[in-house]
Amino acid sequence: MEIEYTLTRKIRELANLITKNRDADIRELELTTAQADILLYVAEHPGKSTVDLKSFLNVTHQTAQGIVQRMSDKGLLKLSPSRNDARYKQIFLTEKALTVYKSMLENGTHTGNKLLSGMNAEEKEQFLALITLGLKNLNDM
Repeated sequence: MEIEYTLTRKIRELANLITKNRDADIRELELTTAQADILLYVAEHPGKSTVDLKSFLNVTHQTAQGIVQRMSDKGLLKLSPSRNDARYKQIFLTEKALTVYKSMLENGTHTGNKLLSGMNAEEKEQFLALITLGLKNLNDM
């Protein structure tokens, strides 16, 4: 069997296990995958709008708006009109969302630590560099 095929299968298996762990973690936090992605996005890009989210998630404006509304109803997001254009609603995390966000980061760190256990610092750096290169190669196709 060629190494390319074996490597691709192993990476897919790794991605599936990471996804399984992530899904279990966010289920405990009572979030959907899309809601978790939005939480991470807004934490890193406070003040963005639903238009920005729809582009980030690759969904329709209505879908993004619906998710934002449900998260707002849960007390996770707050919407504020832009100072420049009142039609533009900026999205921010609430205190409750910040607590959930911190839990997500801890859970993600736990999964990362488990994944990287047994590797020394140099191997971790090599692993990161090789994954980054592989992702770049696929994105440049």
